[in-house]
Amino acid sequence: MKRWLSGLILAPGLILFILYAPGWLFLLFILLLTLLGLREFYALSLPAMANREKTAGMILGLLIPSALYSRDHRCFIAAMATILLVLFIWALFSKKEFPIRIDVVSKHLLGHFYIPFFLAHFVLMQQMEWGRVWILFTLVVVYFGDTTAFYVGRAWGRKKLAPAISPGKTIEGSLGAVGGSIAGALFFKFLFFPHLSLFPALIIALGVGVIGQMGDLWESLIKRSAQVKDSGSLIPGHGGLLDRIDSVLFAAPFVYYFALATLR
Repeated sequence: MKRWLSGLILAPGLILFILYAPGWLFLLFILLLTLLGLREFYALSLPAMANREKTAGMILGLLIPSALYSRDHRCFIAAMATILLVLFIWALFSKKEFPIRIDVVSKHLLGHFYIPFFLAHFVLMQQMEWGRVWILFTLVVVYFGDTTAFYVGRAWGRKKLAPAISPGKTIEGSLGAVGGSIAGALFFKFLFFPHLSLFPALIIALGVGVIGQMGDLWESLIKRSAQVKDSGSLIPGHGGLLDRIDSVLFAAPFVYYFALATLR
């Protein structure tokens, strides 16, 4: 019940925000998600790291969406160079053992690529022609896929998809996710996005249906390594932020680059 109530409360506000928020406010929203996502990621992957170091990593993560918002590749290069320089300096002068230094730097870089860089594609997407519609299209396709996977897997799931990583996921549910993504794409295309041709819509749906599940499994792998069920407790009935956006994180870059190629 909490799951449904949270969705009913959050969904309308999110849709209105995506449709009408100015670019700078949408960027602030992505920056907030970046902070929350990195906080959960560090809690899972680097639980023993000092809070000040986690905070520094979260602040560094803000550079990536901000740089991509500028649409200037020099800003993005500068942001990445700054992140690398800070992490390398920390590794050189830290008093921790050498293997720990490499482990910490590697996980910082992984977290920055996984969360702020992937999330920043929504900032890029919003600046495109029909960008707000593309964002909603992505979310609808992912939502349809996730929902269908859950119910198909619960009703007919027999064969395990990746038992060592996520024992609850089944091949039947995975196929249901792809079918649900296609259904979501067709639903959104015919009702709200007639400018999108049928074939590209189907290709995107198929890609999101597969790539979104990779994002889900990747987050499950992180949680499995941390021996926890949820990434956090931010959203009642849904767990943490990463539990809700794991598929979306992987889908956003795919949709953005495919949309760029389609619009040319």
